[in-house]
Amino acid sequence: MQNRGGRQVIERIVAAYGFTSRQALCNHLGISQSTMANRYARDTFPADWVVICSIETGASIIWLASGTDIEPSSILLNEKRLADTNPDELNRTDSCTRKSPIEININPNQGGKAAIERLITAYGFNTRQALADHLNVSKSTLANRYLRDTFPSDWIIRCALETGISLLWLANGNGPKFLSDSNSVVHLKHQVIIDGKLHNEGSLVFDKSLLPSRLKNPIGISVDGNTFIAEGKYDDVSDGNWIIEIEGKVSLRKLTRIPNGKVKITSVTTDFICELKDITTIAKCCCIFSKEI
Repeated sequence: MQNRGGRQVIERIVAAYGFTSRQALCNHLGISQSTMANRYARDTFPADWVVICSIETGASIIWLASGTDIEPSSILLNEKRLADTNPDELNRTDSCTRKSPIEININPNQGGKAAIERLITAYGFNTRQALADHLNVSKSTLANRYLRDTFPSDWIIRCALETGISLLWLANGNGPKFLSDSNSVVHLKHQVIIDGKLHNEGSLVFDKSLLPSRLKNPIGISVDGNTFIAEGKYDDVSDGNWIIEIEGKVSLRKLTRIPNGKVKITSVTTDFICELKDITTIAKCCCIFSKEI
């Protein structure tokens, strides 16, 4: 993976998320503006951001990395939405996206050992030396990353392209190694609400026919024995069941919009009215899968 072409890759990542600026991407990734500016100015290939973006948005890793694959339909929909939306609403949408805690986090300084072991498995090798030979890197380079637990984003991208193995599995071991070639299934991030906090629980695989159509960013969220398929990307808050955060606590609540920027919040035990700005909306529930009939 050549360490260049970063500017165009960053622009494709911005488009994949539907953002309108690199600053919005900085906020989403939790990085400083100077880090972004440095990579952009030096044209440095952002392998770690490519991995994160492909997992989160479903955009083709080939398109993100090189721009040569077919542009994802979600990008075209985002471009149409951006063209039809006024600047004030775009700024608000970017702000809403920054609030969402549903994201893939990759720490460049940890997870390297396990990821390298998965790379060896993916290629069918038996040793790290065989992996080093295949990647055309020195034994000391691989040993240094392994000992320092440095996350090998560039090698993961190459392996995914060469083997067809799931990028998510290569990155963190979650989900199946191979996704269906028939495109009849969808791979969703899965989170569970425990004691008012969202916890990552790997992934869920659903037949697409079971899910609502036109979801931009479907997420599986489980609470109290039920799993909700929720929309993590939205332009407005409408009436319905939502995953929300109130004073640091995440829960499932029914929201009803009221004039003058207010909202009625209803649960099994209580209901009250407050300003919409006083809560953080995370995702809107679209359907439910229950273990009990």
